[in-house]
Amino acid sequence: MNSADSSLLLADRLRRVESRQDRERRARIEAERLLESKSLELYEANLALSALAADLERRVEERTRELSVERQRALQLAEVDALTGIANRASFAHRLTDLLADPQASAQGIAVLLIDLDDFKTVNDTLGHAAGDTLLIEVARRLVDTVRPGDVVARLGGDEFAVIACAVGSARQGAVVMAHRLLRALCRPATIDARLVPCSCSIGLAEAGGPGRNADELLRDADLALYASKRGGRERVTSFEVALRAELEQRAALEAEVRHAVVDKQIEPWYQPIMHRSSGRFVGVEVLARWHRPDGKVRAPADFLDAVEVLGLLDTMMENMLQRALREAGPLIADGSLEYLSINVSPSQFNQGWALNRLPALLAETGFPASALVVEITETALLQDIDRTRTMLSALTDRGMRIALDDFGVGYSNFSLLRQLPFDLLKLDRSLICDIETDKDALALAECILNLAVRLRIKVVAEGVETQQQAALLAAGGCATMQGYWFARPQRDLSTWFAPDADPPPRAWA
Repeated sequence: MNSADSSLLLADRLRRVESRQDRERRARIEAERLLESKSLELYEANLALSALAADLERRVEERTRELSVERQRALQLAEVDALTGIANRASFAHRLTDLLADPQASAQGIAVLLIDLDDFKTVNDTLGHAAGDTLLIEVARRLVDTVRPGDVVARLGGDEFAVIACAVGSARQGAVVMAHRLLRALCRPATIDARLVPCSCSIGLAEAGGPGRNADELLRDADLALYASKRGGRERVTSFEVALRAELEQRAALEAEVRHAVVDKQIEPWYQPIMHRSSGRFVGVEVLARWHRPDGKVRAPADFLDAVEVLGLLDTMMENMLQRALREAGPLIADGSLEYLSINVSPSQFNQGWALNRLPALLAETGFPASALVVEITETALLQDIDRTRTMLSALTDRGMRIALDDFGVGYSNFSLLRQLPFDLLKLDRSLICDIETDKDALALAECILNLAVRLRIKVVAEGVETQQQAALLAAGGCATMQGYWFARPQRDLSTWFAPDADPPPRAWA
């Protein structure tokens, strides 16, 4: 091969080498570009994953915090009374248990005060449950404003409240002072819907007396003291004494006796006659409940009526009594010896519709004429819903019954009711009569009501007349009918006054 050919061959090889190198360079550049692109994509993907992970971690932290807050709120709600915002029964029990287990707190003195509102049911029955709730909120506010820092205020349910008074000292006086301060704070009228509503309470007090006391025992002792306050006249403070345990046993025994007495119809109708001044004779009788015990003793309603209501037996007791009373008085109505029979219907019975639902049926069962039945209703039974009350009273009068406003002169003494509602009789409460012999203002007030009733064409029956002078003063003031011990005491047998040979009623009016 000549030199020219060799040169050509060498040049060709060089071109091929250069071409291969160029291809390799371009391939390397492309590979580097692709690698850089993929690396950038991976970097961006890593950034996105990192951001996603951070956002997820943030969300997890936020939700964890939310769950923690919700858990704390749920725990708080579980220990707070929904209506009043103070501690509830569970929270009170936990706090009392913790304090009793703390030697330092026990050494400083711990007392439990149970507080129960007096006649709270009447507020619900007369003004409605919304007003009752407003009163409960106001009571809770007064308690919180009156106790000291560190004391615990709770609503145990219904109208029952409690206070754990801490650091009351070893002497009972400290706890008693606290209880009386609470009593003064609570026993003031409350303003509800621009109306002054009476508010009072009873308080039972029990002290731990040092370490080792059990929460249940302490609450039981306070409850016994509270019951003693209720039985003692209400609106008072009672400290626990060991003797109160015997009272609990007596209460349980009484309720058992009363239950049997209602079922066995031992609670009977007694009668107190109503004297008419111009005719000088008894024209009506009021039915009164008396418990004729198997041992021969007769007990008045004050001894058993609370137990009857607690046991939910008031309707049963009333129907048992009225079936007997209507049958016993029926013949006297028929022969003209007696004009009417008067019965008392409690606020709860009236507002629950018992009178309207059951009285017509009882009249039909016994054949007693509706026109000879007077239904006595206290003012507190009438105020819950005046339109509903008017409808219910009208329904009773449409069936022939007459309506009496009982115990007028106590409670609200709402004179507008005399104009708004269909009353046939107004019963003047004994509290307005007892002082008319010695108190000119009391006499003037009684005469004012008598004059008002005359103008409104409502007959008046004066209750609780016990002396000749009271009868004379009322007669001079225009009172036509009266009842009380001056004329006759309650008796079981109607023949005492209405038998042919019965003694005539007294006619000492002046």
